[in-house]
Amino acid sequence: MPSRVFRVYRADIAELWKDNKNVCVTVSLEVRKKDMCGIVDRGNALSLAAYVPRLADKLGRYIMIGKGQVGFIDERIIAFFTKPSVCKFDRCLPDEVHRYSWGQKIPGGHCMADPTIVARSARQLLRLAIKERLRRIYLPVPGVMNGRVDVEDISEALDVLSNSSIVRLISNNDIDDPRIEMLDLDQAD
Repeated sequence: MPSRVFRVYRADIAELWKDNKNVCVTVSLEVRKKDMCGIVDRGNALSLAAYVPRLADKLGRYIMIGKGQVGFIDERIIAFFTKPSVCKFDRCLPDEVHRYSWGQKIPGGHCMADPTIVARSARQLLRLAIKERLRRIYLPVPGVMNGRVDVEDISEALDVLSNSSIVRLISNNDIDDPRIEMLDLDQAD
């Protein structure tokens, strides 16, 4: 039996943003050299990019000036970093590994999430929330779905985030893990 259970609410990031909520996109620190854009080709970032013109451009500019700090990249959209700018072959996402060979550096968008980056981002998000006096932020469970790490791997970040009444962890899909309690958003306290 897990020692701590984390609440995750079923919600769609784009719908929350359209409803004027503050949301986070979980992204890598990668900036494409050819156009200086950030990577918004997966998961919640891709979902939001359908509604926010030039989100990849905004993310790329923010990464260049923000140096990996969690922060606003657009109105009510916060960049929450989960992946490095590059990684080694053994950290490549399973569905992207066919593109690379051993010894190559893998671009961040094709890397698995890094628990150290996720934990740092969690602490930075709470500092940002206090500084900006934000009452609520919706954050997709960082690194688990498209980042392919286990809930246990990000337990430090989850501990930090769950001790705050400001951050609500969300997911479009149920997460099958005994440490996660999936609830409908209308069940939030």
